[in-house]
Amino acid sequence: MSLKERIISETTDLFVTYGLKSIRMDDIAENLGVSKRTIYEIFGDKENLILECMRFHSQEYGRKKMDAFGKGKNIIEEMLTILEDWDKSVDVNYKLISNLKKFYPKVFQIISEENQNEGFSKLRQKLIQGVEDGLLVDDINYDLAIYVFSNSIYGITNRQNIILPKNVSEKDAYKYVITYFFRGIATEKGIKMIDEYIEKEKSKMKRRRK
Repeated sequence: MSLKERIISETTDLFVTYGLKSIRMDDIAENLGVSKRTIYEIFGDKENLILECMRFHSQEYGRKKMDAFGKGKNIIEEMLTILEDWDKSVDVNYKLISNLKKFYPKVFQIISEENQNEGFSKLRQKLIQGVEDGLLVDDINYDLAIYVFSNSIYGITNRQNIILPKNVSEKDAYKYVITYFFRGIATEKGIKMIDEYIEKEKSKMKRRRK
């Protein structure tokens, strides 16, 4: 690992733990055992360092999601696996992105556009594969499906203009959107898989209430 890569990796951990605004360049230099001058020589300024760290964070966050995808044999299993693997990473990601938007709007804009473009591309590939596997209907309007799905998920995970009912958690809302979105574009084979998952979730809920 090069010095630049080490600085990005370890500084990202500091930003995730303490927040973007709380960590100063002096803190970074002290924690990494390098001079502040060296950091400035490599990255120019704090904003550019944050950009590199956010790109690194997005890659790691995406890698974890892709690892979860890999546990499924097809798009339906992959999406349901994502629901099972839900954890605090979503909350951590939200806090980081919120701080970025508030304090470093230019970096936020760059990261948002990059993540959106990559996310749209990956989702399109997954939808096409789902059609080829016979799990999704073959007359999908890919652009519209991606728009509806992505904006719904973005609204929940980033808490944009959405007020959930008091008895509904973000995790429940996320599950609902993913489950019924894919059920709406699934073939009979795909619907069967999703309905089995829904029944399993209902059984879990009943056991918790007892």
